Amino acid sequence: MASLPDLETYRREAEAFTEALNRAWYEHSAGLNPELPIDDIYERYRDLFTPEVAQAFLEAAADTSGDRARSYRALGVFAVDGAIGAASRVQTRAVTELEASTVVDWDGAQVGFRQVPVLIENDDDRERRSTLSARWHRVLDQELNPAYRETWDLRHEAATSLGAPSYRALFEQASGLDYSHLARQATDFLGTTESLFERALDGALRENGGVGLGGADQSDIARLIRSGHYDDRFPTKHMLGIFHKTLDDLGFELRKQPQIHLDLEARPGKDSRAFCAPVRVPGEIYLVMAPSGGLADYGALFHEAGHAEHFACMSPDLPFEFRGLGDNAITESFAFTMEWLLRDPVWLEYTLGGRDNDDIVAHLALQNLYYQRRYSAKLLYELEFHGDGVDSSGDRYAELLTGALRIEWPNERHLADIDESFYVLAYLRAWAVATSLGVQLRDRFGKRWFTQKKAGYFLREIWEDGQRLTAEELAGELDLPRPDLMILAEDAERLLGR
Repeated sequence: MASLPDLETYRREAEAFTEALNRAWYEHSAGLNPELPIDDIYERYRDLFTPEVAQAFLEAAADTSGDRARSYRALGVFAVDGAIGAASRVQTRAVTELEASTVVDWDGAQVGFRQVPVLIENDDDRERRSTLSARWHRVLDQELNPAYRETWDLRHEAATSLGAPSYRALFEQASGLDYSHLARQATDFLGTTESLFERALDGALRENGGVGLGGADQSDIARLIRSGHYDDRFPTKHMLGIFHKTLDDLGFELRKQPQIHLDLEARPGKDSRAFCAPVRVPGEIYLVMAPSGGLADYGALFHEAGHAEHFACMSPDLPFEFRGLGDNAITESFAFTMEWLLRDPVWLEYTLGGRDNDDIVAHLALQNLYYQRRYSAKLLYELEFHGDGVDSSGDRYAELLTGALRIEWPNERHLADIDESFYVLAYLRAWAVATSLGVQLRDRFGKRWFTQKKAGYFLREIWEDGQRLTAEELAGELDLPRPDLMILAEDAERLLGR
């Protein structure tokens, strides 16, 4: 067995590395720095990520139990992630900066590659958005996919250099999750919800886009998910007021939390996807969004607020690995719990007034089902891709996503759609936990739980524990059902099966 490094020294260095790396990613993705200076960061902390260190932590985790095993596993996964990040750091920086500098010709101007999805989802003209979508995918395939492929080749090589037969095998062993079992859940979920999804999506497209499922393309789905037809009921000028009031009602007075910084300004080079950057946990958290308007912005803001409050409320006395590492399905569970207030008819009535909001609830339920089916298919694809690394054309990816989403899905996205370290599993497991947690909050604190400070205290107590537990362990401690994707199928049937 390899010898463990001094634990306190390793924790201190790991936290310093994580802060430096997260700050670099925040500044780049927020459009504050066109460069991503991660090379020097990885080089400075290279001793954290040797194969011997990763092996020592994972072996120690297997030989112990309780919080000590949790610590060792979290640090082992960190070392594995770091080794792969270090091996691909130059290419990761290059491809990320390429994303930021790549442009698409449109309407006589050059539009930033990252900003094009916002233009597509906000264009009411089907022909225009379909044309722009095709142009964006062409640029993606020609200019970015070769760089993505090279990056993934480096990551896969790094995984095997750590002694694993594949990237998939490495992360399955490090995480302790049974990937085959989760894949079976995803397959069952796709089969169970197929007819419900197909019927609901066809109806929504016909009602809001004037085209049925058979004639729709990916840009029509983007426009539908953007939820522009609800913009008048979710005006941008009221968004921050509603946001602050909801948090105030729960006892989280954001204006009195200086550690949480809202970055909501439009800025060239800013990522179109909202994100939360926990630069120092719990002391320096950034909630970042590039507003595009309407219901979609409300959902993104509340989702990232779930992350921000979770990180900001963590006990500073926790060891680093329970604040900065651990199972990200935990923080995603709380993000979805907050985001799903927007599909709660009681919250909608309380916030928007006494009008009938059943259409919003049904729309967001369909949106959730769309993402859950998409990520189930992504999981099946990523397990194959990271097992043998094939599919250079993207045909297998397109086959799986087309089957899940019932429209012709562009194969050009097969590399851009892959997150690192099987993060897809954090989302899938978090959706199940958030569904059960929402039921528990209503049962314990009433249908207006979001107005009860005691509900906020309950959440804060959970959040103080950071990411010490896995999603499965958290569910057990809260007396929730074990996370299973069939929980999502039952939820979708309840909301859409009328």
